[in-house]
Amino acid sequence: MRNKFKYLTLYSLKKKIDTKWFKVVNVLLCLLLVFIFNMDSIIKAFGGDFDKKNKIYVVDNVGKYDSFKNNMEAIYKEIEEKEIEIILDNNALDKKKKIDDDIIIVINKSDTDYIESEIISYDAVPRTTYEIVNSSLNSLKTEIVLETSGLSEDEISKLTSPVKAIETVLNKDAQDNATKEMLSGVITTIFIVPFFILIVSMVQMLGAEINDEKSSRGMEIIISSVSAREHFLSKILASLSFVLIQGGLLFLYGILAFIIKEIISVSGVSAGVGGIISEVYTMVKASGVFTLLFKGAVPLLVLFIVSFILYAIVAATLASMTTNIEDFQQLQTPLMIIMMVGYYIAIMAVMFDGSIFINILAYIPMLSVLIAPTLYLMGGMSLISLIGSVLVTCIATFVIYKYALRIYKVGILNYSSSKLWGKMVKSIKKGA
Repeated sequence: MRNKFKYLTLYSLKKKIDTKWFKVVNVLLCLLLVFIFNMDSIIKAFGGDFDKKNKIYVVDNVGKYDSFKNNMEAIYKEIEEKEIEIILDNNALDKKKKIDDDIIIVINKSDTDYIESEIISYDAVPRTTYEIVNSSLNSLKTEIVLETSGLSEDEISKLTSPVKAIETVLNKDAQDNATKEMLSGVITTIFIVPFFILIVSMVQMLGAEINDEKSSRGMEIIISSVSAREHFLSKILASLSFVLIQGGLLFLYGILAFIIKEIISVSGVSAGVGGIISEVYTMVKASGVFTLLFKGAVPLLVLFIVSFILYAIVAATLASMTTNIEDFQQLQTPLMIIMMVGYYIAIMAVMFDGSIFINILAYIPMLSVLIAPTLYLMGGMSLISLIGSVLVTCIATFVIYKYALRIYKVGILNYSSSKLWGKMVKSIKKGA
């Protein structure tokens, strides 16, 4: 009997993995992750240059190039704009037809407005650059006005020095809101989104596989050889094995992407996806997420595995009561709604920090796996509370399995699509 159970499990797992679809999708996922993590280096290899500075040629006819350059560089640095290179070239007008992406700024004297300027470019100047140039020219004009006013150098320095505003935030929590929102987005993307995708894939495969066996009348042959309980457990175990294998592959693809990035990364690249990933990694590390992840690794792993089992139990039970994939699609709608609710609540957890309602939802099975990890890694749930959520999910999974098996025994040989919910309730009562 054990050999039959093992055969059913391996056969079901093989049907999910030994397919062209599985292999093609995984190759594409691997390539996609490698491309995303190494986008900057790949683009540069094909001619893109993140290190290329924007060149601004200045034709200075007022003798104030140094002041203008300092003003421009100070503003660019303040707004963290891409690095620029400002070059004094009074002959720049002679090469107007060859400026491409560069800009020429001509500064002339004016009898009415002290100075006047012209900005020359091949394409339209970006609005940000235009405003920076205007601001720098206005600062230069102010400097010239003050110098011709007869004021001393010390007075001019005081008048032209920028005002330093000291920021005082009364709501201390508001200082961390932006960081918390970004951190929440990273956590949900890394932990929740893969789980969501894997669950959807598992549910669809379970429904398709069980309905295929029922529609081909192969179910009768299978159930005549093994018990409905063993058949049920084989489907759950095969589905769990599938999502663990797929999840492990995704993890390996991520590691491979990082290794490739280290090998082909271009020194000095601060723009693009590579720079963003480095910044996010630094921010996550500083927030203490890795420390919490290390402490709660075992409870989190158990929560994910048990939740996979729980979703597989529910999906297999719903599939057993249907005779075709169309009916199963209707029955699985509540399952998808539960997942969507959990996903959006996990995202909103940072907006309602300390919400008792959200903390209660973190203990509800099927929702807990989407909410509890986010709350824990964001510091909104203690390790003890996380363990409590895991225990509640484990107990609920066992209870649901007990009653789901009764439905499965009745539904697996049921070929009528009428009064499905009534049959489910009847089978539960009958087994009680």
